[in-house]
Amino acid sequence: MDIDGADFFARGITALGPEGIVFENVDLRFRPGDLGVVTGPGGSGRTALLYALAGRLRTVAGYLEVSGYVLPARARAVRRLVLPARLRPGFELEDKYRVREAVTEQRLIFGVSELDVEKSLAAVGLDPDPWALVCELHPAERLLLSVALAIAAEPAAIVVDDIDVGLPRGSRARVWSALRAVAQTGMTVVAGSTDAPPGDAAVVHLPLFQFGEPTEILSWNGGLR
Repeated sequence: MDIDGADFFARGITALGPEGIVFENVDLRFRPGDLGVVTGPGGSGRTALLYALAGRLRTVAGYLEVSGYVLPARARAVRRLVLPARLRPGFELEDKYRVREAVTEQRLIFGVSELDVEKSLAAVGLDPDPWALVCELHPAERLLLSVALAIAAEPAAIVVDDIDVGLPRGSRARVWSALRAVAQTGMTVVAGSTDAPPGDAAVVHLPLFQFGEPTEILSWNGGLR
């Protein structure tokens, strides 16, 4: 794969949920080919921020642009660039599917070939039994299957949440390594997790949101670039 990745730029963005503000005053910059990581505990607005970056949650303040498309006005264009690999609720593999059924569904939705899927599985180091139920896969393999099916369509970026949910430390290392390999194709990878991964990554940390308090932003790789 040789992908022209997406460029994310946000300054002071805020979003609302049914119960009020979910994140506030967030700055970030993820460049093409970055592994961008949004960290924070449950209730910090981490998942909501990933939805916003994918053009699937409207921001109410600040400035958000993805590869020149300004949100929320150009949300449809952004949704074509940024595919959710796993973003709950709404974007995750059905446990009751067999692997081959999940692959077939993705091929029909995005018009990708069997060879495209084989290449994407190899890119994340996965060789699953096609007859296995998704729920029978190890959690790391279930997550990597979601990633492989998303990247088969060669989007400019993917978002994938809950990287460290239910994974022992050794499996987390495998997943982060696979995500770095995807980013090395040029595709921008935006991941959500409780903790930051070891090694190079552009990290945005969201503390538990408290009304009236500004959101603390931390970033690696020399700060916002």
